[in-house]
Amino acid sequence: MENKKLIKRLAVVIICLLLIIAIGYTSVYNVGTNTGKNIIGTVTSPIQKVFYNIGRVFSNSYESILEIYKVREENIQLKERVYELTNENRILLDIVENQEYLKNEYEMRQMIDYDYVKSQIISRDPNNWFQKFTIDKGTNEGIKNDDIIVHAAELEEDLVVIGLVGKVIDVGNNWSKVITIADINSSISFRNIKNNSSGILKGQIDNTIKGYTFSKDDEIKVGDALVTSGLGEIYTQNLYIGKVISLERDDGLTIDLQVEPVVDFQELHNVYVLKIER
Repeated sequence: MENKKLIKRLAVVIICLLLIIAIGYTSVYNVGTNTGKNIIGTVTSPIQKVFYNIGRVFSNSYESILEIYKVREENIQLKERVYELTNENRILLDIVENQEYLKNEYEMRQMIDYDYVKSQIISRDPNNWFQKFTIDKGTNEGIKNDDIIVHAAELEEDLVVIGLVGKVIDVGNNWSKVITIADINSSISFRNIKNNSSGILKGQIDNTIKGYTFSKDDEIKVGDALVTSGLGEIYTQNLYIGKVISLERDDGLTIDLQVEPVVDFQELHNVYVLKIER
């Protein structure tokens, strides 16, 4: 009986001891854990701070790169728009500046009774700048030798004429060579609009146009307008040549004269080719 009581008491003591040990161990463990946490936190905190700041730097750099790329794209788009607007402005400016020329050209086309081809001058003879040039149309457009070259000319406000430039002397598939009426190989039969007196004009080596009347009795004055008479096999009649700027009368049978052409050969860029069926 006493043995059983002793065993019970020992069991209670043992259980109490185990409980005390467990409570003590738990307390020690918690203290150790907090200490460990404190040590780890002390060591890792600066490292975490460094990595955090590095992360912020990379994040800000990435955002800056995106912003730079965005600004660059917008800049490219703005440059393209500026180029488009500049080009549109140039076209509008050309239209405004060439409005008079375009109007004259339109009015001249209404007066042409022949098939024609508009062409552009693509080169000039370096030795005869005012006398010879090449255009960008040829046999592909039906152009042939001796076809007539003209250009719109305004004598005065709202008075446009078909100004004579010259003729075709050589033709390729997509080009033609032209001599102007100022070329030394050019010869034109003219008529005075005022009184129908007539004569011959020829180009000179100094790029002037000189000639003579068929009769010394012709009534011709400085300022008179001359057109083609239609005589010969090249130039049709009534193409405007120019105005008389000087006269020389002598004891001969004719009157010598000099003409200022209505077309400024230096300013030519586009011309019309009259395709004449002969």
